[in-house]
Amino acid sequence: MSYGLLGIKSQLEGEAKQGLGDLAGQQREAKRFEDQADQAEQAQKTSAIGMGAGTGMMVGGPVGALIGAGVGLLASSLF
Repeated sequence: MSYGLLGIKSQLEGEAKQGLGDLAGQQREAKRFEDQADQAEQAQKTSAIGMGAGTGMMVGGPVGALIGAGVGLLASSLF
């Protein structure tokens, strides 16, 4: 009878280790997606600032570029 209990114990330990491994994999995947979302947000903000600066440069020269960059930063923060 003890062999049956030992077998059950081994099986439960194996399932527990597999469950912990699965959880660790899910956590790594969630972290990767979070990092990708942060990178996309930063890229969007940089693009908005660049577009604002470019538009401001065409309209008002260097001062317009600074104003346009500020407007781009604000727009990226709001949207």
